[in-house]
Amino acid sequence: MTGSMKKVTISVLMLWIAGMCHAVTLSNIVEQVSVNSYSNWLGSLFAADGNSRGFTAGDSPRVPLPQHDLARDFMVSSFQDMGYDTWLDPFTFPYVTGHAYTNCNNVVAIKWGSEGTHVAIVGGHYDSVDIGQPQNNPVTNFCPGADDNASGTAALLEIAKVIKDYTFRDTIIFVAFDAEEKDYKGSIHFVDEHITDSASETNNRIFLKSSIRGMVNVETIAYDDPNTPRYVVIGTVSGRNLVSSALEGAITNYTSLIPRHSSGYNQSDHKIFDAAGIDAIHLIEYDFKNYWGDTNMTENPYYHSDGDSIDSPNYISYEYAAEVTKAAVGALCDYAGIIPPATLVSSNVDSNTFQINWMGAPNISYSLYGTEALSVSNDWVFMQDFPVTNQSSEFSVQLGLGNTTQTIFKVLSK
Repeated sequence: MTGSMKKVTISVLMLWIAGMCHAVTLSNIVEQVSVNSYSNWLGSLFAADGNSRGFTAGDSPRVPLPQHDLARDFMVSSFQDMGYDTWLDPFTFPYVTGHAYTNCNNVVAIKWGSEGTHVAIVGGHYDSVDIGQPQNNPVTNFCPGADDNASGTAALLEIAKVIKDYTFRDTIIFVAFDAEEKDYKGSIHFVDEHITDSASETNNRIFLKSSIRGMVNVETIAYDDPNTPRYVVIGTVSGRNLVSSALEGAITNYTSLIPRHSSGYNQSDHKIFDAAGIDAIHLIEYDFKNYWGDTNMTENPYYHSDGDSIDSPNYISYEYAAEVTKAAVGALCDYAGIIPPATLVSSNVDSNTFQINWMGAPNISYSLYGTEALSVSNDWVFMQDFPVTNQSSEFSVQLGLGNTTQTIFKVLSK
């Protein structure tokens, strides 16, 4: 191996495990949630004054308003650009008013797991209340739905962005539900059409119910009165479950917020999963509604109204919403089993050997692979396994230059 070959090897390695000097931890990943990034997502979901992601008023059929489909298409392209298996889940339904609602679509994006058999679902609805409907007093005209629930939809996109480059043991499904404001028709459709009790019916669009570890419903998370406690609510239909415990731990460990659990939350998409026998929780702002009779809280002043807009002064708290998003990231990484990558400490070459040192995360095994050249059809050759440890550890491997034909190396976590 020539001296020039040694230099190429070192250069490629520095690109391959980009220059960090410590093991990637869950805290590192959670901290990638950005207030600025979150606000950009929310600003792209047509949540400003004069917009509505609801449906037309008047005679049947009632169809989505233009901003509804623009937001839908933005989510589809965003998930696709981040590398997710993304598809539209169309449905129609009759409503209690006697009107038919057509052209409805859930947006589904999947990050397939590496070797696990379980599934975690993260959802939130993107529709807002209809125009001209007596949802509130006075009648709502154009409800932009910035908090209810572009805020939760923006969180889905930020979560997807933060975790997109990491490997997970289990599969993660993101669902932006349509028609939540019509008695949860989107989540009803998803549960009825894409979850089964029969293993023989499963495919890459239909999932075995017993494999679903839980569902997190991110809903209305961007209003926070600065004069009230920094609570965030983990709502369940009845009692605690494994998902609520995971969220409570993530809120405590990774955010500045205080978890507050409450049963009796039965007015959003998580309710449909709970009714199907799946552990589900509702992650929602504390100041949404005073369910507890507290004297020190302020209810959301713009719920289901034209003022639910990113343009309303002193209304949307991007910082609070980003903290809630961090909690969802932390719980999801833990629940779906993130597999942290190896991170470079150093690499050294002398006249006889090439040495690579890297940090590994606890409870993760690593394998070393090598190849002679990067190409479209790389032939990566397995070289060595490294055992699991119960703490962050520095690993080291020495390769003899005289008997090693590979010039480029990678370490894979599993």
